[in-house]
Amino acid sequence: MFSIKKFLSPCLVALGSAAHSQAVDSSLIFKKNVQQYSEERFLTQQYFYNPANRSDYSTVSFSELSISYQNENKNIYRQQSGSGSEGFSVNAASYQKTKKNNFLWGNAGYSNINLKNIKWNEDLDYERVAPYILSDSVGGNKNLEVYQFGGGYSRQFSRFSYGIEAHYTAQMAFRNRDPRSKNTTSDLVLRAGANYDIYKNLQVGGFGELNLYTQTGSVNFVSTVNKPIIYQMVGFGFSNNFFSSEYASVLFEETGYQVGAHISGSKGKDFYIRGSLKRSNNVKGIKPKNANNFLDASDLENDLYAIEAAKFFSFGKHRTGLMVSYTSDIHTGYEFGYTHNTEMIQQIYKRAAYKRENYNSTAKLFYQFTNDNFVMTLVPFFNYSEITDRRIYSFSGQKYDAFTFGMHTAFQLELSDNQVLSFKPRFSFRKVNNAVNALDLSLRPSIADWVLHDYRFLTSNTSTYGASVRYDIKSEKLPAFFVSGEWFAQNIQQKHNNFAGASFGITF
Repeated sequence: MFSIKKFLSPCLVALGSAAHSQAVDSSLIFKKNVQQYSEERFLTQQYFYNPANRSDYSTVSFSELSISYQNENKNIYRQQSGSGSEGFSVNAASYQKTKKNNFLWGNAGYSNINLKNIKWNEDLDYERVAPYILSDSVGGNKNLEVYQFGGGYSRQFSRFSYGIEAHYTAQMAFRNRDPRSKNTTSDLVLRAGANYDIYKNLQVGGFGELNLYTQTGSVNFVSTVNKPIIYQMVGFGFSNNFFSSEYASVLFEETGYQVGAHISGSKGKDFYIRGSLKRSNNVKGIKPKNANNFLDASDLENDLYAIEAAKFFSFGKHRTGLMVSYTSDIHTGYEFGYTHNTEMIQQIYKRAAYKRENYNSTAKLFYQFTNDNFVMTLVPFFNYSEITDRRIYSFSGQKYDAFTFGMHTAFQLELSDNQVLSFKPRFSFRKVNNAVNALDLSLRPSIADWVLHDYRFLTSNTSTYGASVRYDIKSEKLPAFFVSGEWFAQNIQQKHNNFAGASFGITF
């Protein structure tokens, strides 16, 4: 494991050079703040998934270096996700417009987080590998370190533009008491895109992406007595009996791709329509004791279809817009069967045994009022989701649909020529409409309790509210710096979950 200093030093050097070459006039801090943390760009972030569109990401160059602290405490939660987290992170990001219509961007970060009271899950990236997780009934806290960095380049010609970018994330997690789990992940994303102006302010574009992901995991014990059973879960509390108990080393390997296209007016400032298709296969291997190879246990096929459209209008100091989107996210799990009647383990079948369907429809309104020293943004939204989750052998499943509505707001105020105050309250309410419990609870009592608790959590009404506040100040001889804080609460089944965070950083 390399040090934080070595990891971040290249990015810090780059940011330092940018700070030296770009002295920011304190009178421009408000305008730059509005551009750097654009609420409209946050709303339309999927449009910039094509790296060729990054040439229109911002009208100004900017860089930021920050250190953050977070503390999350949950009174009601999914046991496989834990009761909260606490830790810190260091992040750096930069977007630079250079000469001759060249654009560069990059980011780097390190996080050290303590994950609290995780149970029935000894893997990372739960949503990515579920339901094929490594589980035990004891669990405990986990220490998690995350390293990530990435960057890209885009160039704009008279009617044509292209862009390329790459991102890499590595994680390491461990527990230093029984059951002693250890996980490492590697996630590489390569992306390229291009745009062409077909008529006046009308553009078409497309992008392609390649994603390579691996995760290794193991569970060991120092104590030789009272060891819990290690389960190779296959969904809803059922486990692979052939591999459970004695096989505690796993390997997830995923290869995926994504393609997308869009048509836009005025480079997305007037309207855009985009669609994408993402596919991947996540194969889980389990290593038998005293063996050198992993045996395939499951193959999780993932298909994600998405379409999004947005239209904006400007009149005077006012800007309004509407965005609608639809996603279809389908996971199909294939499981392998083996026989051990001979001296060698032999595969005898591969069959479809699990399926999860998640359909989401979302509509968002956008309103922004811009004055010389004040910007107000209102984004009311509505979402309808329908989820069906089931397995076949043995049959067990659940189905529910829910409505979510809420409001995101942002207020940015120039206090003086060199000071800016930002305040962003948030609110949302999720109402479960229909829920069908078709769970087979003929399991061990502790596992049945976990599965039923998970169902009740997922099908409960939820309200979320909170706010963040940030203060920026720029002196004549130093870069601008900021301090920020945020607090959010979540109410589920008359119980409260809380998240608090604080950050300090510099921008230039």
